Amino acid sequence: MRLWCSIPMAVMAVAVIAGLGGCSQTTRVGEATAEDLTKSQKAVAVIRLGAASQTCQNVGVWLGVREGIGFRPVKPVAVINHRSLTEVPVAEVELNPGEYHVISYACGTGSNVKQIADTTPGGLTRSSYASFTLAAGEIVNVGSFEFHASRVGLNAFGRPFRTTVNVTDWPLAELDRYKEKRPHIYQQMKTRLMTPTARGAEEPDEDDCARFAQLKADGKVQNLPANCAAQGGAVAAGQSKSLAVKAR
Repeated sequence: MRLWCSIPMAVMAVAVIAGLGGCSQTTRVGEATAEDLTKSQKAVAVIRLGAASQTCQNVGVWLGVREGIGFRPVKPVAVINHRSLTEVPVAEVELNPGEYHVISYACGTGSNVKQIADTTPGGLTRSSYASFTLAAGEIVNVGSFEFHASRVGLNAFGRPFRTTVNVTDWPLAELDRYKEKRPHIYQQMKTRLMTPTARGAEEPDEDDCARFAQLKADGKVQNLPANCAAQGGAVAAGQSKSLAVKAR
């Protein structure tokens, strides 16, 4: 699944990452079994981190958890000194059970490490690029995470970044290579791909169109959304269909 969005440059953080820049090796876990993890109330995520550029020697992401309307960084995950042109770097991380979000991406070229993250002055991030959940005792391959960012357009407030997120299964060759290198983890892991976070406003569905029709009739909005108008408008006011706002 691939999703993209544009984020104004004013809310992007492009800076040296102390948390990832200070790592000296690829994130790895020990040889604990699923039974051991269950007893300790822990879980393991295995992530294949695609490099945004062939010049990325160090690749990493920050994992975060929901806090209010934002996300709080809790764990850096990194692949350090990756120089292979054929293998995509793989990282492993032990976590508490729960829901986690990929909230930033980092690329290091030698001593220069840069991060893409939609940050707030309070240290939270506004955006999640993808998410996954873990239960105690699980060892989960959350997929191959590929992240790209480019500057697009030009307006009075600066050039925005367009970010593209793609999450897929690993290629067969990568699975075989990982099985050979990390047989203990491979034997126990199950694949459950992380979910890229939807970007932008969702298209109104039938219930939304019905409510927009009522609001238009009440003079609260002037025009119906394009797809509602394309359907010939929404359910007319006065029909029995509920116009309650849906829980999101």
